[in-house]
Amino acid sequence: MNYKQLLVLLTILIIPFVAADRVGVLIDFPDGSIHVECLEADKGTDGYELLSQLSLSTLFSSPGSFGHQLCQINNIGDSVSGTGCSYSGKYWRFLNGINNLWEYMPIGFDAGNSCWNGDLSSYDGHYCVNEGNVIGLSYGEYDDPRPAFYNFDEICNPISINKIKVYVDNKKESDADESGGDIEAEPGSKIEFKIELENIFEFDDNLEIEGIEAEITIENINDNKDIDEGVKFKDLDVEEDDEEIISITLPLVLEDDNYDIELKITGENSNGVNIEKIINYDLNIDKENHNLRFSKLKLDSEDSCPNTNNLLSIEISNLGEKDENNARIIIKSQELNIDFADRFDIDEGDPDDTYRKDIPFTIPNLSPGDYKINLNLDYSEILHEDITLTINDCNQAPITGNTIQKLDKITAQATPNNKAFQTQTFLQNYAIPILLGVFLLLLIIAIIYIVSIL
Repeated sequence: MNYKQLLVLLTILIIPFVAADRVGVLIDFPDGSIHVECLEADKGTDGYELLSQLSLSTLFSSPGSFGHQLCQINNIGDSVSGTGCSYSGKYWRFLNGINNLWEYMPIGFDAGNSCWNGDLSSYDGHYCVNEGNVIGLSYGEYDDPRPAFYNFDEICNPISINKIKVYVDNKKESDADESGGDIEAEPGSKIEFKIELENIFEFDDNLEIEGIEAEITIENINDNKDIDEGVKFKDLDVEEDDEEIISITLPLVLEDDNYDIELKITGENSNGVNIEKIINYDLNIDKENHNLRFSKLKLDSEDSCPNTNNLLSIEISNLGEKDENNARIIIKSQELNIDFADRFDIDEGDPDDTYRKDIPFTIPNLSPGDYKINLNLDYSEILHEDITLTINDCNQAPITGNTIQKLDKITAQATPNNKAFQTQTFLQNYAIPILLGVFLLLLIIAIIYIVSIL
């Protein structure tokens, strides 16, 4: 395969993954009814090609100096006359949505060789598709009132983010909501986004939004890499809502800095058009000067029996801005006979510099119940933690042969036909099937041997 063939192959493979741009289209009919559609096309596609995708029937003239002229939509309008439309005083007005208002387009759908520059005072070029455009088509006279305006989200992103609540370590963040905002956190914090979505499409009661997902991305935070988490929502009919939570835990080692958070909500309507909304947040990491944290505190078994072995595993990380020297860890439990102490140094900003210790112990012969293990971390600050071990009642009498016989007698007495149950061994139950199996196996071996010597 030469390089030209390879280039063609790569182009074919890449094209399907290039996202199309979306344009909201509003059609205003003389009877006051409106029709809206969200159309997708490649960036730069002209207006004639875009409107050819409409689900309604259209009638265009042949191309002339003004390109193709739109004469009819759903048989409403005028007949074709050469390279234009028969004029009756009314025509399909071509409108552009700018700043939530309709403005007349100074250009046509596909005249000229270049795209219009977006300047309302410029008459060069033709309309070209750009993500987020809203265009209108209204049949009437030039001075007739223009239709009610609907923005891009109402047509193409009919998914309302009704409410977003942000929690940092289970505390509500007051400066962050569905509009974005600021989030204050520390290394190792758990951030939760509680998101409520609703399908608010008002033009078609049957339009469903499917495959809805929300994804949180924190950019360049983990050794200059992104971290992300996502969640899926149920499919939403019109006026139906759903609520989900995304949780994301920050790395333990972070620089005291600001980071960008992007919340992206995507889906697809039942017409196959993609839906996307993005909300941005600013994450501010504010580190304390001195902040050691138990990054791991775990028992090998939290439920145990007396006179068994167990293991307490701990890890301590430095989340602060300062190195910690001669820190002391003390672990005690008088009931469990645990008495451990150690000193260590730990640098800041080094994820590999973590204090780790496994402490084995044997559980004494204690009564069932909960027993706490106390941990005290003494450095520039004092940190107290505890972990609970549950001791179960493991002294139940074992089931012996005598117990089985007693149970058999009780069962026999409770049986209406007064026949005692008999305990049979495995061989007593399956002796005949086993002997038959052995006989058949020997017979097969004998047949194979006879055939081999003939």
